[in-house]
Amino acid sequence: MTSSFGKRPFGHHGMSRTIVAFLLMILGSLVAAASFAAAGAVEGPQACGQCGMDRTVFAQSRMLISYTDGTTVGVCSLHCAAAELKQNRGKHVKALMVADYPTKELTDAKSAVWVVGGSKQGVMTSVAKWAFAKEEDAGKFVQEYGGKLTSFEHAMKTAEGEASGASGTKHGGHSHTGHGMGPGSQMLFNPGFGDDIYHTHPAGMWMVTYKFMHMNMDGLRDGTTNVDQDSVGFKRPTPYTYMMIPTSMTMDMHMLMLMYGVTDRFTLMTMANYQSNKMEMLMDMGPKKPITREDPMRTEGLGDIELRGIYKINEHLAGSLGLSLPAGSISETVIMMKKEYRAPYDMQLGSGSYDLKPAITYNGLSDDALWNWGAQAMYTWHTAKNRNDWSFGDSLKVSGWLQRALGPATTWLRLAYNNTERITGQDAEIEKLIHPVTGMGAPTPDADPRNYGGQRLDGALGASYQRGPFSLGVEGGLPVYQKLNGLQLKTTWFLNVGLQMMF
Repeated sequence: MTSSFGKRPFGHHGMSRTIVAFLLMILGSLVAAASFAAAGAVEGPQACGQCGMDRTVFAQSRMLISYTDGTTVGVCSLHCAAAELKQNRGKHVKALMVADYPTKELTDAKSAVWVVGGSKQGVMTSVAKWAFAKEEDAGKFVQEYGGKLTSFEHAMKTAEGEASGASGTKHGGHSHTGHGMGPGSQMLFNPGFGDDIYHTHPAGMWMVTYKFMHMNMDGLRDGTTNVDQDSVGFKRPTPYTYMMIPTSMTMDMHMLMLMYGVTDRFTLMTMANYQSNKMEMLMDMGPKKPITREDPMRTEGLGDIELRGIYKINEHLAGSLGLSLPAGSISETVIMMKKEYRAPYDMQLGSGSYDLKPAITYNGLSDDALWNWGAQAMYTWHTAKNRNDWSFGDSLKVSGWLQRALGPATTWLRLAYNNTERITGQDAEIEKLIHPVTGMGAPTPDADPRNYGGQRLDGALGASYQRGPFSLGVEGGLPVYQKLNGLQLKTTWFLNVGLQMMF
């Protein structure tokens, strides 16, 4: 076996050009996002003085407070303005400005017409409060979303009551955090989670996320029992008769995700990835020959593409449905014993099938928005065998997490359980690795579809930091339980790094 790619679709230079193109696409998306956000930038300060959120994102509800001592504080909403003024009762206000909802231009908050309530979700509140420079615009808003026209004084008293708890930090049994924005809101839009936690965005909001994910596998396992190298060999008195013995494997993925809030309840998402796989192998030619280390198997290229719609059922629940498109190759090849073979299933880049991925997500946020907890269940259904007459096993993944906000930073603990079935069907080309043709084959355990799937429980710790519209996160973890179907490489640890921008 050698590291040469033979007649693979991606040669050495082809792979380099592909990964460069993919990274340029990521960079271009982030630059475009930054340009888009800059075009819609608001006056400074960019971050809310109370909750730290980017005021550009909340341009329609932002406020600007100027004190007679020359200081100025920008906030994202009337809720945060009430908290700011309460904390600085000894200071005199020179000017209090608020965004006009239709134009996003600042107007005097006290002379504005306010709408309290209605179906349009507010910011940092369950009782929405929007300001209008013109009464006719406020009237049109009420016709579409409901609510009541009122004065600044009444709107402020409502916000002050929420801030002090007088009107209840709960409304209708739901947290007053509205879209989940505010202190600790980065917990809901987390760039460091290795698993994508599906959530909705306010209407018109974009989110671009780049993730790098690394998984390391080392050593063999069958069921819950580790299998040492001496128990695997070719034409030897061992439990597992294989010529090629996998010893370790690394899987790297560059992922780009784009989300857009179509309405306050419905969000669209698309996701693409670039994968790189490397497997270290030993070769055992039989009892009269020494076991040798071979050049690693490698495959690399674009993976499958996912499209997803996410619907906000209520304040805590979101349902979603994803469709995975078979963009990744399932015909990757490697060279073994100076002969080209189709790479085993775990070295392929896609599923080759159209896969449905329904999910249900629960999110909870404490009244002070400093703690976030939740859970998500997702099922992956491979709807049919691919053109090579096989399909990956269907899987169920259940994740749970607990997060704590520490100012602009967040830390979390996460558990993820995955139960995956064996591969169904068989690729006739990969089968040649199991049943050698004219004595030239190279039997390897990952060419057998029975040696796939199983159960695994992962534990992970992570941290993220938010500054303005950007968030950076990192998460590391390892399995706490593995029960594998047949002889497979066992997972030892994983690392996820994410960079995210919202605008």
